[in-house]
Amino acid sequence: MTKVSFGNHSAVVLPRAEQGRIREFYRDVLGCEIIRETDEKDYFRMRDNFYIGVLYEDEGVALDEGGFSRATYLELKADNVEEMRRKIVGFGVRVLDVQDPHLYFQAPGGQVFRLVGTSEDLSKYEGTDHRELPGVFS
Repeated sequence: MTKVSFGNHSAVVLPRAEQGRIREFYRDVLGCEIIRETDEKDYFRMRDNFYIGVLYEDEGVALDEGGFSRATYLELKADNVEEMRRKIVGFGVRVLDVQDPHLYFQAPGGQVFRLVGTSEDLSKYEGTDHRELPGVFS
C-alpha cells in the first residue's frame, strides 16, 4: 500500500504591509535564511532543508474561493505518486489548476496539498539564483 509523509516545502500568503516584520521574524527570531527576496515573495530555509515561500498580497483584498485555496499549502510525499494520485482523485477531492506538473488538491475541510514523489529531486524549489522558482505561486 502506498504511504505518504509530509514534504519539506510549504507556502503561505500574507499581507504585504507586514513584509518587513515577517522577514525580521523568520530571519532574526526563527533563525531562517532568506534564500530569495523580492517585493512579491520571499523564500526562507528553516534549518537544514525545510523551505517556506511567503507570498505577499495587498491588505484589504478579500480572498475569493481561488485565493483562499492557495492561502497555504503543504507538501505530501508518496512512494508511488501515480497510485496515490488515483486514490486521491478517485476520492473526489477538488483538484486545483496549477502551472506545475504536481497534483495540487483541496482535501475535505479545505487544506491544500501538493503531491510529490519521495525520491523526486525537488532542489529546483530551493534555488538561490534569481530565476523564478516553480510551484504553486510562480
